[in-house]
Amino acid sequence: MDDLALHILDIAENSINAGAKNVTINIIEDTKEDLLMIEIIDDGKGIEKEILEAVTNPFVTSRTTRKVGLGLPLLKLAAENCEGGLEIKSEKGKGTQIKVKFKHSHIDRQPLGDVMGTILALLANEHNINVNFFHRKDERTFEFDSKEFKSILENLALEENSLITVANKYLKENYNNFKTN
Repeated sequence: MDDLALHILDIAENSINAGAKNVTINIIEDTKEDLLMIEIIDDGKGIEKEILEAVTNPFVTSRTTRKVGLGLPLLKLAAENCEGGLEIKSEKGKGTQIKVKFKHSHIDRQPLGDVMGTILALLANEHNINVNFFHRKDERTFEFDSKEFKSILENLALEENSLITVANKYLKENYNNFKTN
């Protein structure tokens, strides 16, 4: 994967496939501490203990469609190559938390990429999940809660298919302002 937003999308799609109705994505950039941390939390079915212990092995997967799962192993490798690491916590029936850390300034760290494209792809998902997104870069923050956003749109009597159009405009405008200030 070329950028970290694609890793986030891959993990969030795994969350959806595990029955998650709520996905939280946190990105923390602390340039003083030289840290980039990405955290994805879901309320899906969780990962079985036997699989959790070996989930970063590319030949261990819970999928039945293929025998390999490269998403987490590639993300772990990318983090370790940038003086970071990957942690996974999961509880059966309660969900999963994946936290990945990178040295922010490391020359080999992948760019964040199109984070808003990832959020929009999750909003357009047919499973109608709630996405809570938080990004902090030093002292600045950006937050988006799709449940709150959908509630506002319902109050405005906008149709469901308008959600993506309105969200696209809102997210891109506001997130771009966040990144450039």
